[in-house]
Amino acid sequence: MHIICHCPATKLVLAQFTDKFQGLTRLLDLPLFASFTPDEMTRLVLGNLPPPVLTKDLKGWIQVTEATPICGKFAHALRMHITSLHPVAVDLSSDDDAALSSDSNDDFSPILLPPGFQLVSAPPHGNMLVPLHLAGQQMLGQYILFKWPTYGWCLGKISAWNSNPKCTECKQTRIVNFTVFYPDDSSSGPHCLSLDNYNIDSDNDSPNHTWLLLESSANP
Repeated sequence: MHIICHCPATKLVLAQFTDKFQGLTRLLDLPLFASFTPDEMTRLVLGNLPPPVLTKDLKGWIQVTEATPICGKFAHALRMHITSLHPVAVDLSSDDDAALSSDSNDDFSPILLPPGFQLVSAPPHGNMLVPLHLAGQQMLGQYILFKWPTYGWCLGKISAWNSNPKCTECKQTRIVNFTVFYPDDSSSGPHCLSLDNYNIDSDNDSPNHTWLLLESSANP
């Protein structure tokens, strides 16, 4: 939320997309985007359903966002902007927290991608990641990098789409949206892939349980 709405070095990306999100909320007959709280803005721009839509016009949200994939374009623009700032330090702290040193940003290192793969130009559209949404079937066969504790970044392939609302992550209430197969050890496991844990800036040192979508490299 701080990077998107408050950080002086990065909030300008949101400003560039404000008119588009204003139009989106107007089409859905919601309050103006500019009147949203920072938390509500962050949820919407990352492709999550605004609370009013959950009770008012879910169908309208699906139709509009499928026609205008604004969220994916915003996430891509933010990732590209953050990448362009390195090695310039980006203030990831709160405005009143001057204790963090800008040196911590010098530790950024890009992820070493598997041979034959490259990063996609933009994250998947939000509807593709909504649990039980049929758009998620478009993710079948896609390759991802997922960061595991201890093992680090692992190449996986989305092998199944979950249609069972009772299938949740262990000890959590989040509904699983995909099963991912890991060829290195021939294991498979349920995942809750979302834009919330998408590694937007492609940082090798991002937290565990973050992920990236890959595509085949254009190079032979």
